[in-house]
Amino acid sequence: MPSLNSSLNLGQRALSINQRSMQTVGHNIANQETEGFSRQQVSSGTSAPDPTGVGGGADAEPTTRVYDKFVQRKILQENPRSGMFKSRGEFLQKIEIIFSETEGNGLHQALNEFWNSWSQLSNQPESESARMQVKVHSDVLARRFRNMHSQLDGLRKEINGRLNANINKVNELGQKVAELNRQINLYEGGGQRNANDMRDARNQAVEELSDLVDINSFEDPNGRTTVIIGRDWTLVEGNNRYQLEGTMKGGELGMLRVDGVSTNDNRRDLTRTFREGEMSEMLRIRDETIVSYQHNLDEIAFSLARKVNRTHATGTGINSAAEMMKSTFGLNPDALNQPLPFLKDGIFQLHLVDPNNEILETYEIEIQAGKDSLPDIVQRLNQTINDPGLLQASIESDGSLLLQSAPDYKFIFGEDQSSITQVLGLNSFFDTLKGAEDIRLSEHIRENTNNISTGKDLIPGDNRVALEIAKLQTSPTMRDETMTFDEYYNGVLTGMGLKIQRNKTEQAQQESMVRQFKEIRSSISAVNMDEELTDMMQYQKAYEASARFISTVDKMMETVINM
Repeated sequence: MPSLNSSLNLGQRALSINQRSMQTVGHNIANQETEGFSRQQVSSGTSAPDPTGVGGGADAEPTTRVYDKFVQRKILQENPRSGMFKSRGEFLQKIEIIFSETEGNGLHQALNEFWNSWSQLSNQPESESARMQVKVHSDVLARRFRNMHSQLDGLRKEINGRLNANINKVNELGQKVAELNRQINLYEGGGQRNANDMRDARNQAVEELSDLVDINSFEDPNGRTTVIIGRDWTLVEGNNRYQLEGTMKGGELGMLRVDGVSTNDNRRDLTRTFREGEMSEMLRIRDETIVSYQHNLDEIAFSLARKVNRTHATGTGINSAAEMMKSTFGLNPDALNQPLPFLKDGIFQLHLVDPNNEILETYEIEIQAGKDSLPDIVQRLNQTINDPGLLQASIESDGSLLLQSAPDYKFIFGEDQSSITQVLGLNSFFDTLKGAEDIRLSEHIRENTNNISTGKDLIPGDNRVALEIAKLQTSPTMRDETMTFDEYYNGVLTGMGLKIQRNKTEQAQQESMVRQFKEIRSSISAVNMDEELTDMMQYQKAYEASARFISTVDKMMETVINM
C-alpha cells in the first residue's frame, strides 16, 4: 500500500515538472526574436506503478527542441543556390554599370564619334580641324577601351577581396561548429540532458555556411556534426576543424586561389570544387564571366585596329613622307629566326620620294607567308633597292625594323598584299599588343595630325583612305566578316541584359522556395506568443494544483502524527 511519503514525493515531482515547464515558457518568450532559436518543451513520462498497480505520478524527461531535421536539411540544400544567384546578380549589375550607355559616356558613343570624325575628314581631307577631331575622338575611343578593361580588372580584384573575407568567415564558422561540438558532447555526455540552445547555435552556424558554399552535414552517435564543403573537403570533423586559406596565383593580375589546409600543413586547391554558394559564383564571375567580357572588348579593339591600320598603313597624309620609320613591334632573339606570323603571300611596295614629294622609284618586295623571317625580308628589301645611298632597311637591337632614307630622299608605302605593315606596325594608326588593355594612338599620329593618312601617293585632296576607313562602320568586319562593329557590340549588350533578367527571375524563384521552407520551419519551431501564454496559464494552474495536493498530503500526515 502506498505511503504518505510516496504521495508527498509524487506531488513534489509534479510541482518540479510544472515549475520547469513555466521556466521553459519564459525561456521561449525571452528568445522569441533570437535568430535560429527553436522553441523548447518539457516532456514527462508516467512513473512506474507500485506492486499493487497504484500509479507513481510522473517523471520529468530532458527538455527537447521542437525541430524538424528534414525541413532544416532542405533549407541547407537550397541555401547555396540562393547565395549563388544573389552574388551573380550583384556583380552582373556592376558589370552592367561599366558597359552603361545611359549617360553618353559608353563605348557605343565613342565608336560613333570616331566614325563620324573619319566621315567628316573624308569630306575635308586637308582640314586641320577635321584632322584634330579624328585625333581627339580616336584618343577618346582608345582610352574608353583601356578604362573599361581596367574597370573589369578592378572588379576581379574586388572579388579577390570579397573571397578573402568569405574565407575568413568560413574559418570562423567552422571553428564555431567545432567548439559547439565539443560543448554539446561534454554537456550531453551522461545522456540525461539535451544541449538545446547549443544545438540551435550550431544549426545557425551551419546555415550561415550554406550561404557561402555548398555543404553536406551529418551527426555522429556522440551528437557531433561533421561538415563537408564543396565536393569532398571536410571542414569540421568532431572537435577538429580544418582551415581554408587564400593564396595568390601568378600572372599580371594576381588571382586568389582557395586552398584547404589539413594536418601537417597538407594543402589542396579547392578553387574548382565549390559547386554552389556565394564563393563558387564569385569565382565563376571572376574567372569566366568577366574574362569573357574582356575578350569581347579585346576582339573589338583588335579588329578595329587591324582594319583601320590595314587601310591607314598604305595611305599618306599631308607632306607625310618619312625620312626614317621604325616598326612599333620588336622581336626577341628567338622570334627573329622564326617565320613572321600572320603574313600573307603577296607583294609589299615602297615608293622613293624626292624633296618635292614626287615618286622617283617604286620597289616591290615579294613576301612568302609561313617562310620569311624578319632578317629574310630585310635582306630581300635591301637587295631590291640595291643602293644604300637611297634607302636602307636594318634590324635594331630591340628586334624592330628600321627604314631610313638618304639625305634629300623620303619614302612612303604603297600596296601591301602581305600585311607586313600591320604585323610590324608600320605607319599604323593604332598600336596594340593585347587589345582593349593597351590600345592607343600611334606616336607619329599623336605628334603630328598631318601623318593621318587620308589619300594615297601624296596626292593633294585625295580622300580615298579616309573614305575607306569611314565605310568600316557599316561593313561586316567582325566574326568572320558576318557583322559590323555595332552589331557585335549590341549583341554583347543584349546578351548581358538577358543574363541579368534571367538571373533576376531565377533568384526570385529560388528565394521564394527557401522562404517557403523557412516559413514551414517557423510554423514548427518558432515561438508563438499566444501559444506560450496559453501554456503559461495551464502550467500555472497545474502548479497550483500540485501545491494544493502537497498541502493536503501534509495535513494528512499531521493527522496521522497527532493520532
